[in-house]
Amino acid sequence: KIQKLLMISVNARKWGLIVSLTRFVHFGKIPRELKKKYEANVFIDCTMMAHTQPGTPAKEIFQKGIEAYRGKGYPEEWKCHHQGGSIGYTGRDYRANSNTPDIIQENQAFTWNPSLTGTKSEDTILATLNGPEMITRPVIYPTLSMKVAGVSFKRPAILVKEGGG
Repeated sequence: KIQKLLMISVNARKWGLIVSLTRFVHFGKIPRELKKKYEANVFIDCTMMAHTQPGTPAKEIFQKGIEAYRGKGYPEEWKCHHQGGSIGYTGRDYRANSNTPDIIQENQAFTWNPSLTGTKSEDTILATLNGPEMITRPVIYPTLSMKVAGVSFKRPAILVKEGGG
């Protein structure tokens, strides 16, 4: 039985390629602390996506994520779950960390998935010379708009449904 918060995480495959995304549904009014955490998490994800540029070492994006966790007041949370990385024919071609030797390639797909306990932010992008191109994006979900490192994002907000689960 669903209590109040439902997390939906999907890895979908088409023509052999995989995309990943995560969405949340909350039954009833969203608690202030959950909203704050979720929006901080989305900011961390946007930070990582904004810096995912061809020619950049993946470990630099990982470090930008850690800095964003600290900046939002959650300095140790990055240690609780992997942060994502390159995606393509497997769920993650590699999971980025501080030692990842890989350099981001033009039009390479990435799914970063920072998490703060009880929340996660995840969508798939292409790293292009013009900035991140969203492959997955909110379609039926309400959106959060934010600008991070000069890049504008429309990200999924938590979908609110009245009533119980």
